[in-house]
Amino acid sequence: MADFLSFTPPPLAFILCSVLLVSGTAASGAGTTELATQICRNTSSYAFCQEAMYSDPRAVGADRYLLAYIAYRQAYLNATETADYIASELKSGGASGSLRKCLGYYEEAIRRLAEMLGNLDSETFYGLDQLSIDVENSVRGCEASVGNSPSPSPLSKRNDDLIKLSNICLVVSKLYIYL
Repeated sequence: MADFLSFTPPPLAFILCSVLLVSGTAASGAGTTELATQICRNTSSYAFCQEAMYSDPRAVGADRYLLAYIAYRQAYLNATETADYIASELKSGGASGSLRKCLGYYEEAIRRLAEMLGNLDSETFYGLDQLSIDVENSVRGCEASVGNSPSPSPLSKRNDDLIKLSNICLVVSKLYIYL
């Protein structure tokens, strides 16, 4: 019973830290900009970036690790869907040399994006920026091979989207340069 009555108040520093932590989390949404929005401000297409990042509800209040995962995953899904589209076009008789080249470019982009996701998972952040540039260069190679035709390529919109996604990946990757 004596132990119950001998209550000692917590140290003043603990109380102050608790108050600051609670008030800091309550006020953090009021005057700050989310990291995803800050990232999008540094991309080639702010509106596209906002749409891509916030299509994942976890982007709200996400840290750089989760935002990197969201961006890399979006790009990976886009690249694999486009590669599947190209493969189905080739299978259905659209066997042109430019489509075959594009499939090769997209397969390379997919390998780079898979490497980026793997590096993120293993917390190996070195080179993420260069891998993002490599993805963009692969897609630009595809666009160069199909973009010379007289009519617009059905791949041009897909290529443009992946170029924008790789730009988002590059901006996110720069958050890891000085680690």
